[in-house]
Amino acid sequence: MGRITPSFRQLYEETISELKMELQAALVDLGHKSAFDLLLKEAWNSEQAAMGNSTLPTVCEKLNIMASIHNRKLLAALVRELNQRDSMIEKFEKRIVSLEDQLNHLSLEIKGVRAAVQEKKKESAIT
Repeated sequence: MGRITPSFRQLYEETISELKMELQAALVDLGHKSAFDLLLKEAWNSEQAAMGNSTLPTVCEKLNIMASIHNRKLLAALVRELNQRDSMIEKFEKRIVSLEDQLNHLSLEIKGVRAAVQEKKKESAIT
């Protein structure tokens, strides 16, 4: 009789089940448990077909590669967001410098007006 080779989907579901029972259940940090759920939901389940087509020999290797790809995608999104925020901060800094310059200019004008008013008071007090 011939051997039956399990499909990738069967191997995948078996591996995920084992990971949930043996690994996730043993995780102490709730953040790690949540991260595992996110990997399952956002990286692994959505890309089952791609992993099934992969020539990597084991399901765990495929899960690991997929997790790395997902992490890289998230990292790229964070870098884009950070660059956008840096750009906004740079614009705000330029605006602050401009407003400081305007305040300094107005301050000098006010000092000049005060000096002129005091000079006129002195002149009118003398006369």
